[in-house]
Amino acid sequence: MYISKLSIRNFRNFKNICLSFSKGVNTIIGENGSGKTNILQALRYLIDETMPRHIRFYESDFNRSIGDWRGHWIIIQLEFGDLDVSEEAQVLAMHKAGTMDELDSSKGSYSLILRPKDAKRRELYDYSQDTYKTQAGLKDILDYLTINDYELTFRGRGNGDFSDDDIYRDYVGDFENIVFPNPDEQENDVYGIRLYGVSLPNELSCTFIKALRDVEADLRSYKDNPLLNLLRGKEKTIDVAKKDDIIKKVDELNAEITELDEVKSVSQGISDSIRQAVGETYAPTIDIKSELPADMEKLLQSLKLWVGDPDEDGYQGKIWELSLGGANLIYLSLKLLEYEKVKSDNKIANFLLIEEPEAHIHTHIQKTLFQKLHSHNTQILITTHSTQISSVSRISTLNVLSRSKQQAVVFNPSNGLTPSQITGIERYLDAVRTNLLFAKGVLLVEGDAEQILIPALIKAVFGVTLDEIGLTLVNIGSTGFENIAILFHDDRVKKKCAILTDLDTSILPLPPQKDDESAEIKGCRNSQISGLTRKDKLDAFIDGNTWIEVFYAKYTFEVDFLQANNSYEIKLAIADEYKTKKTLDDIGSKLDDANVAVAGKEVLRLAQKFGKGWFAIMISENINHLTVLPDYIIKAIAFAFKDTSWQALIPMVSYRLKALAKSTFDGDKTDYKKILEEFSAIKEQDKALSYFVGQLPKDPISLLIKYMTHA
Repeated sequence: MYISKLSIRNFRNFKNICLSFSKGVNTIIGENGSGKTNILQALRYLIDETMPRHIRFYESDFNRSIGDWRGHWIIIQLEFGDLDVSEEAQVLAMHKAGTMDELDSSKGSYSLILRPKDAKRRELYDYSQDTYKTQAGLKDILDYLTINDYELTFRGRGNGDFSDDDIYRDYVGDFENIVFPNPDEQENDVYGIRLYGVSLPNELSCTFIKALRDVEADLRSYKDNPLLNLLRGKEKTIDVAKKDDIIKKVDELNAEITELDEVKSVSQGISDSIRQAVGETYAPTIDIKSELPADMEKLLQSLKLWVGDPDEDGYQGKIWELSLGGANLIYLSLKLLEYEKVKSDNKIANFLLIEEPEAHIHTHIQKTLFQKLHSHNTQILITTHSTQISSVSRISTLNVLSRSKQQAVVFNPSNGLTPSQITGIERYLDAVRTNLLFAKGVLLVEGDAEQILIPALIKAVFGVTLDEIGLTLVNIGSTGFENIAILFHDDRVKKKCAILTDLDTSILPLPPQKDDESAEIKGCRNSQISGLTRKDKLDAFIDGNTWIEVFYAKYTFEVDFLQANNSYEIKLAIADEYKTKKTLDDIGSKLDDANVAVAGKEVLRLAQKFGKGWFAIMISENINHLTVLPDYIIKAIAFAFKDTSWQALIPMVSYRLKALAKSTFDGDKTDYKKILEEFSAIKEQDKALSYFVGQLPKDPISLLIKYMTHA
């Protein structure tokens, strides 16, 4: 038995989400504040026996995006797969759709429903039958609702999917059209059967390992120590002769300790002191005896873990001498072994909920541990923002949480993909590239030069890093764009993905094709044909997909960078690479040539001479706020950045105006200091940005705002 699906409606930052799970290890990734802790809390309400059964909900537990919470329900639903035939598991067996008679014994459901009590639901139903009902009248009823008018129930066997908006309207209420269900119609096949006298968490093994859990205390305790759980019952299997021999030795040791002169003298001293205090008549008899347990069960409970560090060969110490990360590793390993060896014998399912294990575990160990963390009898759910863990998680077992306005959304990156597509993506997503699943927007490039220079350009021109504005740039290398960009889709990850590639238009004029044309012309012609073919293929790939857009350099990255009026930066980059002024002047003259056939050919020669990646590094050390961003790159950033917070534009504008006030192009008489003062004085964000665009319409930030607005 395992959890196959979790649905949450109106709980905290979740208005309506569904997470799909598989057997074994499942990973939930997301940025800070995306709701990873709330996911685990929702799960624990339903399956963790350490949670109170009388859960107290507050008004603040309702999702804010629904507006007025009154009348709405909080619903947390679990669906189970592979139910066994035990009576406890079959309590959850789902009714087949539309019938109360037949059960699907392999699937089950278990729900927490917080809803208005019967009298309030009846009042809403009665009003919905009123011919003259109005929104004002509905509001009058809802305004009198308090959280004390709500009831909490746990239900099994329901087949209603309340993540479906139509189901929610039909069986909870249509607030817009004022239609509410009749509470007399129980609809147990939809809501589920109320579970009286049955506590599902008691039939399950669930351990929650929070990010800052004190595992040392758990390893010292009697109740939560997995080592003791593993040892329980072992005394029954010890050979009788060995057991009797050990008990005899313990009895002898107790007698020997008791008879020590040092112990007897203390015992006698206590007796004398008491007799002096109360007299012989009332003084109790005092003795000190050793009570090492002679019971095998208690003797086994006295066993403690001694641990050693691989860097300190030969030394072992107590568990608390380990780092917190080391203690976490041991605790996790013991818990898995406990579930495999012990708890599976008397529980219908085992669950391990691990919150942000990266809090105490080294990055290399994270990757190794969770690559191997598979258990046949335990379903493991991990929340993380560690790229080390997410990079070894199969995307078919991955749920991605993302923040949105007043709510979080969930993406399943493998939804609708073929097994071969999933395998290809899993092989590609290493610890660096997995960042694209955490980002608010993604830029895909195909070369080292773009990977090096584009982030440096954005930092120099806009004054922010890609991380600061929530974008991730990924170099796909020789992997086709389509193989990775396929993740971004209505069915999978709903985030903007900008593809930046070259159109490879020939920098040389192409005459009518001849059989005897030069190798240089033939090479340019073939590159242009390849570029057009690539464009046709990518345009067809993104057709109808609003989450992906392709942005083309007319020629190549290096040529378009030069053509944007950046010959100065390139000349600075090579200044120390040539010994004679004549050579440098000759190169500079070619780079400044207005003819792309001359300038483009020269910059490509330099890129080839130094290597594209190294050439990009050389240039990146010489760029500043006056360097010009090629237009196609600004458009790509605008597309990927569009759905993020526009608030990030304010510090970008401030940085740019301060930098321009200190240094600008020769002959530029613009009073940037005055513009900065007036911009800073405008309190409304939209008006401030509009003012800036009006003053400097050709500035790269103004172009960025323009493309974001009209994209």
